[in-house]
Amino acid sequence: MTNPFRLRWLQGWIFQVVLMEGHVQVEAHGFGICLRTAVLPGESPQSAADRLVLAEDRRRRALHSAWLRGNDLPRPSERPFPPLREAQSERPVSLVVVQQNS
Repeated sequence: MTNPFRLRWLQGWIFQVVLMEGHVQVEAHGFGICLRTAVLPGESPQSAADRLVLAEDRRRRALHSAWLRGNDLPRPSERPFPPLREAQSERPVSLVVVQQNS
């Protein structure tokens, strides 16, 4: 297998196997975007590339059909959030103590 590689049934996409943050990942370039996914244990890079593009295609089709139906997708700033009652601040658990006030 060469790097970068192509899949015959996915026209317009170029894939590359990369090692990022200690994990093997497949990076896809095509149609003006760049996607990346981890290669699962026992999975070939070709299967990971196919899974990545299929997930992106499903996501885009869902967005397109929602747009055709006229459904507005909720924006994060417009979502109604329940008011915080009896909220307690939690101290983050850290392995390294940077500063400790007594």
